[in-house]
Parts: sequence; C-alpha cells; structure tokens
Amino acid sequence: PQILQGIVKESGLRGRGGAGFPTGLKWSFMKPDGKAHYLCCNADESEPGTFKDREIMRWTPHGLVEGVALAAHAIYAQTAYIYIRGEFTEPLARVSDAVEEAYAAGVLGADAMGSGRRVDVHVHRGAGAYICGEETALMNSLEGRRGNPRIKPPFPAVAGLFGMPTTVNNVETLATVPYIIKNGAEWYKRLGRRENPKSIGTKLFSVCGNISLPGNYEVELGFPFKDFLYDLCGGPLPGREIKAVIPGGSSVPILTREEAEGALMDYEGFVAAGTMLGSGGVIVFDDRQDMVKQIARLARFYAHESCAQCSQCREGTAWTTRILERIRDGEGTAEDLDTLLAIADNMTGKTICVLSDSCATPVVSGLAKFRHEFEAKIGPTRGMVTVIG
Repeated sequence: PQILQGIVKESGLRGRGGAGFPTGLKWSFMKPDGKAHYLCCNADESEPGTFKDREIMRWTPHGLVEGVALAAHAIYAQTAYIYIRGEFTEPLARVSDAVEEAYAAGVLGADAMGSGRRVDVHVHRGAGAYICGEETALMNSLEGRRGNPRIKPPFPAVAGLFGMPTTVNNVETLATVPYIIKNGAEWYKRLGRRENPKSIGTKLFSVCGNISLPGNYEVELGFPFKDFLYDLCGGPLPGREIKAVIPGGSSVPILTREEAEGALMDYEGFVAAGTMLGSGGVIVFDDRQDMVKQIARLARFYAHESCAQCSQCREGTAWTTRILERIRDGEGTAEDLDTLLAIADNMTGKTICVLSDSCATPVVSGLAKFRHEFEAKIGPTRGMVTVIG
C-alpha cells in the first residue's frame, strides 16, 4: 500500500471530482490501524453541464474497476462501493458486468491480483438525488439513511462509512490510477504545462451549450482555453458570438468571453481568471441567450435539489429562485438586485455543504458581469414609490 501511495503522490494526481485535492496525500491519511477501511467511488455525477464520468463507465468500465482495486489496496480497504447515479442505467449495467468479470479474472475476490488480500466491490445505485454527490451524504445514503451531508469534523478518513476510516474518490480520478501505476509517476508528470507543477496530467472536459462541436475532450492541463473553445470545439454556431462560459460545472463563477479567451485550463489558471476548474463541465452561452433566464434556471435546479437540512440553503435557494423568475418575467424591482446579493452573502460559507454556495455563485458572478441584462428587465420605473399628497 505505501508503494502505491508513494507512486500516486509523486505523480501529482489531483482529485478530478472538483476539489482538486492531491490523491496520494488523501490516500496517505489511511493507516494500517487494524480497523475496517472503506473506499467509495463517487459515480453520482449530477452537476449540470458535466457528463464525463458516465462515458468512462460506458466505454472503459474495466479501467475504472482496476483503479478501484488498486486504490483499495493503497488504503488498506477490503471493501469498496461504486455509488452510481440512479439515472445512469447503461453505465450501471456496464460497470456491473465489469465487476463480475473482474471477480472471474481474479482482480477482485479472496486473492485480489495475487496479493493475498481480499477486495470486494459492490455497485450501489442511487435514487437520483444530486445532494448524494457530496461525499458525506453519499455515505449516509449507502448506510440506508437520508442523504444529508454530515458536519465535519470528523472527516471521512477518521470516521466515514459505518463509522470507519473511508476514502472517497471520483470516477475520473480512479480511472487514471492504472495508467500511473503502469507507466510511472515521471511519465505522468510529463503531461501538462511544465511551468505549473501544481496542475499535472490530463483532464476530461464536458462541453455543451451553444458550441459547434459539443462532447467530451481530454486535454493536458494548462491548455489555452481560447484554443480549446475555437479550435477543438469549433467555436460558436454560424452567425453567433460567445457571450459567456461556465468552465467547471454550474457551481463555478461565470466568465465573459474576454475572460474565457485569456484563461489557461488548469486549477490555477481558472482561479486567476476569477473562476474554478471544478468538475470540468464547460457550458457555453452565445449572444442570443438571456442570462437572467439561464441563471434563474440554474437557481431552480439547486432549490429543487437542496436537502433542506440548513435553513440558509433551504430558504435561500427558494427565495433566490422566486426573485430571479420574477425578474425574468418582467415583474422585478430595483431592490431585488440588492436583495439577491444579500441572500447570496447569507448562503455562502454558512452551511454544512456547499450546495447553497453553488446556487449563490452564478447569481453573484452573473450580476457582476451582466447586470445590464437584469436592469433592462426591471425598467426605469419599477421599484419607485409614488407619493400622493
């Protein structure tokens, strides 16, 4: 296990689920303490704009299962769970078949990969709740409880699934591990922008929206975002221009076209541009899109998917959605814009998980960069008080 941890730590692989935490370092938190250890593969991909993990499970499920087996060895775990989003019927079938074949081939079971250690993998189908993509809500769901996020600490590495030390990794992260173990850390470190040693390797990006060639793309981290959008993805549809881009799934700040064209596609590059790499879900909006409508649509998603455990999230996402839809329909007031920002401030950094932050982020960044579209729907007279006397 320590050798596997060392190779992955040396490779510089960071979690591909959104947080970007170093994978090898995360594994090193798991010690041979005599306790039962668990590995959870987070395959509950539900972030709007993100559809990379389902393609890994559809087309290379054996690579994922091999990555799960290797990671289980690395963290001293005998049991692993692959938690798949409930709507993923085809990926569920593919991964289930791959697990059965892995048992037959000796990759899993009593003597997994000839190691003398047992590794069992269970495929668990979720019930379609976005919140279960949060690692502690995922563990609650696996335990048969309501999928509410847990307060941390304790962190999963100390008390996770069934109260035992647990590691949670994303599908893309685990599917990358076999290549690193096979080819070595130095091979992997050669991938990516050399001048930025913090962002190593390749990354899958899901591209959708108003773009000529939507789909999944794998590029080296540090790739120029402008070249990605215009050369690889074909740019906007004929006769249109890009207005805005969300580069990392719906929960990260929106970029204007100019900001996007100057960004580099890695963790630090997107932060420098004022956003985050996140899950790598690229959503493109062209100049025919109504940004108020699109932001209201995102807010409604988060209001619907809130577990309602935290009052700031339960009330904040609901009121944000109502106000945005009122503005969208031409019934908003000038005060609504300040109210939206106040609600967003009360939602950010004050809840158990970051779902409420995810709702606030597109609202705050959208108002900062497209305020004129909000004001155009309100008009010059709405919000004014007429005094008669």
